[in-house]
Amino acid sequence: MLWLNAMMAALMAAILVVVNLDAFDVGRKAVAITAMAGYCVILLRYRRQIRPAGPAGPSDYLIVYATETGTARQLAKITARKLSGKGASATITELNRLAEAAIPGKALLVIASTTGNGDSPRTGDGWANGDGFLTAYRNKDFAVLALGDRDYPCFCAFGIDVAARLGSAGARPLFDPVLVNRADPASVSYWFRQLGVD
Repeated sequence: MLWLNAMMAALMAAILVVVNLDAFDVGRKAVAITAMAGYCVILLRYRRQIRPAGPAGPSDYLIVYATETGTARQLAKITARKLSGKGASATITELNRLAEAAIPGKALLVIASTTGNGDSPRTGDGWANGDGFLTAYRNKDFAVLALGDRDYPCFCAFGIDVAARLGSAGARPLFDPVLVNRADPASVSYWFRQLGVD
């Protein structure tokens, strides 16, 4: 996060320099300022996305997602809203940040996409590096929503692997992983029913 703040400060300084340059005409200044301001907006949006939502301490539910296209992140946000509507607190973060997150009071909810032929997406490709931290989830409830495409032979393989690793660490599944083909609305609704928020 520090690098992000430094980059934004550098961009703001660069905008001020461009504004005060006499060597460029007004048109070139406008293009340069617009480009740098646009990059600042992109960085601000990125900073908002990587900052965990919710309270800093443990919440009722920790929702982690692994996504390539954004579908799992969107479903994580919807799940958090539905839980909030039932009076529960939820924190959302990337699966790669699971080791840094506070252990939830009630359960860990994982929404994991499978890419290619059973591969993890970029927000989940490093989550199990040194899975010693998973012992903190021993006797903790968890559930997995696994997203995939039945056209591939390793349908939902990454989500199933995450569930297996959590189970091996001693975490307790609330129910079997919910396997979703191409974001099928009926399967997603089943996930919400299993959580009691539909």
